[in-house]
Amino acid sequence: MRSLIVLAALVAATAAQAGTAPSEAEYHKLCRAIHPAHVRALFTAPVAPIQVGGTQDCAFFPRGGNALVNGVRVFLRIDDGDKTLWQHKGDHPYGAFRSLVGIAAHAKWGYQSGRLPSVVDARQGTFTCTVIPTVGGTKFTPSPGTALAAARRYAQRLLLLCGDVFAAYH
Repeated sequence: MRSLIVLAALVAATAAQAGTAPSEAEYHKLCRAIHPAHVRALFTAPVAPIQVGGTQDCAFFPRGGNALVNGVRVFLRIDDGDKTLWQHKGDHPYGAFRSLVGIAAHAKWGYQSGRLPSVVDARQGTFTCTVIPTVGGTKFTPSPGTALAAARRYAQRLLLLCGDVFAAYH
């Protein structure tokens, strides 16, 4: 009888753990749901195929480039209940955050200077999507207006990537 109780407890613990930890494959599937048109709108040059994995969940960049030099990196966390990704705990500062209206229940973008946002975060429930353009990239599609207005417009384009991910998740 005692061994049955132990076995039942182990099965319950395993089932609970399996439900809370999404696999890397699930994140890659969500990244592949990002619409190519939304990615193409970010760059002035043809876009390389999606890069999944590495130091981010996925990345996009112009052909012949790489995500760390002139690309956009996407980080996903389905169960960000402690808001580690949303609040950038342990990360470097991204400047002043401003709210962003769009596809998510909560969205914000960071701004330090220049014509690009430093980061875009979107959140639905406990699911956080963070998109970071590379500082200094030269092949980003420019936006008109002042530097701050251009950065806000680009943040809205980046937010569409999170919208695609959220739509694929539900």
